[in-house]
Amino acid sequence: MPRARALFHKLRAIPARLRRVTYDLRTEGGGTARETAAIGVGAFIGCLPFYGFHLLMCAAAGSLMRLNRLKVYLAANISNPFVAPWLLLAEIQTGAWLRRGSFHALTRATIETTDLWVFGADLLMGSVVVGATLAVLAAGATYGTMWQRRGDLVFPELVRRASDRYAGTSITAWEFARGKLRHDPLYRAAVCEGLLSSGRTLVDIGCGQGLTLALLVEARRLAREGAWPQEWPAAPCFEKMVGVETRAKVAALARSALADEAEIVTSDARATGPIHADAILVFDALHMMRAEDQDALIAKLAASLEPGGVMFVREADASAGWRFLAVRMGNRLKALLVGAFRQEFHFRTESDWRVCFARHGLRADVRPMGQGTPFGNVLFRLTLVATAT
Repeated sequence: MPRARALFHKLRAIPARLRRVTYDLRTEGGGTARETAAIGVGAFIGCLPFYGFHLLMCAAAGSLMRLNRLKVYLAANISNPFVAPWLLLAEIQTGAWLRRGSFHALTRATIETTDLWVFGADLLMGSVVVGATLAVLAAGATYGTMWQRRGDLVFPELVRRASDRYAGTSITAWEFARGKLRHDPLYRAAVCEGLLSSGRTLVDIGCGQGLTLALLVEARRLAREGAWPQEWPAAPCFEKMVGVETRAKVAALARSALADEAEIVTSDARATGPIHADAILVFDALHMMRAEDQDALIAKLAASLEPGGVMFVREADASAGWRFLAVRMGNRLKALLVGAFRQEFHFRTESDWRVCFARHGLRADVRPMGQGTPFGNVLFRLTLVATAT
């Protein structure tokens, strides 16, 4: 029995160890210089004719030079089956020109009459030269890409901090957080571009695994550390943050990642008690309700806004042509992947959303929120229309 119990505890520890290993491989050797070096070293190793040993060489080089071993190995895959034949030809011909000042004739007779050691020596010398050239080009391209983002180091740091909150939950949740926060323009706009102002209470309807809340927590922490860029609008800070999510498992992820930094309620927002907030977020959630449920929720949230409060809604614009089609396909694919085969969607055009919001006493300011993506999304900033007394 003690042995069985010990084995059980060891098996339970395996997922946590795998998460730790994956996290280390993805994040080690950070920084412009080291990431550039990792790509250059990997490309050079991939050009060397020591097939079968590239993985070992990448691991050794990454460890010795303190580079990201995963990125070194990925770059080494330049010698993949589609590229390797052309790479070998270039290396042999380069070696031949360097050693004798002439190229091999591309004939069958050359293959039959040339000593194998000649080909080997040409390949070895050529691989060093070609590898060094490709390494410089790959490293230069990597550095150039990262250098273009040199003035924006704070937001990637925010993303890293927020996504790292999910490293202890699951690899899938962590990877999703990294990708979503990096590439969806909504998060940067909401936290770093002055859309949200500080207040007492923020409520995130349909918060999912809590990505927006995690980013807001880290923005507040960065501001308290004095590291918030002075040229940016002030970091939005709230005394209380609440996330509302219907899916219990997803809400559990948010609760685990945010701990006591935010309150996560597992409930349908249409069935919760009164919500009083200075800011309400409804990102990509309304279209998963029937039209009458959309109206009921919007009316409830409008009545919940404190004086001077603001509500942000992001939805697809059904009049956005192929960009709207991309949204529909993405939502349908997601529903199929999670087993929600009967999930119904109700989309509206931008003008229809405006009419809907106006019906509930909300004035809408609109801005595109799909830039850099194929999706036709728009963001509505909603405030209560002042009524005459």
